[in-house]
Amino acid sequence: MLTPALLATGLTLWPAQPGVRRLADLRDGASSGREKVRYTPRLGRIAAVVAALVCVLVAGIAVTIGAGFLVAAVLLHRRSRMRARETVLACDELAASVRGVVTEIRAGAHPVAAVEAVARETPAWLGRRWRTLAVSARQRGSPTGLRRSDEKAPCPGAVQADLVFARVSAAWSLSTRHGIPLAEVLDAVYRDVEATARSARGLDARLAGARAGAAVLACLPMAGLALGEAMGAGPVGVLLGMPTGSVLFVAGALLQLAGVAWTSKLTGRVLP
Repeated sequence: MLTPALLATGLTLWPAQPGVRRLADLRDGASSGREKVRYTPRLGRIAAVVAALVCVLVAGIAVTIGAGFLVAAVLLHRRSRMRARETVLACDELAASVRGVVTEIRAGAHPVAAVEAVARETPAWLGRRWRTLAVSARQRGSPTGLRRSDEKAPCPGAVQADLVFARVSAAWSLSTRHGIPLAEVLDAVYRDVEATARSARGLDARLAGARAGAAVLACLPMAGLALGEAMGAGPVGVLLGMPTGSVLFVAGALLQLAGVAWTSKLTGRVLP
């Protein structure tokens, strides 16, 4: 009974991948007006509470607390990995959008029209930034970037986007003030952003081994429990059936969560 409760909690709180979310949005937009049951944070919290209550009734409060720590460790590891992937993707999208603006300008488009064209082809979070910059350039003659604090839902890569749009604004102002071709100045910005994106991809690839090693170390206690059960020592019964074992189970699960959190923090510092 404990295992289904833990699986239900983990699957309920498991975040959807960005690609799955985008495909779901496209599918919902293309479908007819049929009613669909959509996942909401409130629904996830209710399901988690129900699973926790079932676990308390079946295995006791100590085991429930320990199981909650383990589920939190799994979700934290997955969230850290997904955030790293989204950060790398955001850097690539930033570089591609700046390159698109440079290409449009070199093809003869007006800078504001080039920015608006790129804004229509980029992801929503990035398109809003480009449209705001285009409106500012059209009204004031010199664009300004949208700060992260103005975003309703900051996404991975928002800090890097602030830096990129600040450089684009400075390059645009420099071109307007001194008559330098804007495409050439923005091309220098693009090369710098592309170097940052390439560095982020390389760092993420080099961190794969560290993440895999941390995951293996986190799973070693589970392997020890399985080996003990295979030998007939019954460690699971001790952890779940005795007061001392329950305390040890909670302490071990808390240490697991602390280790995963520390690993996620260390690996998260490296990426931009």
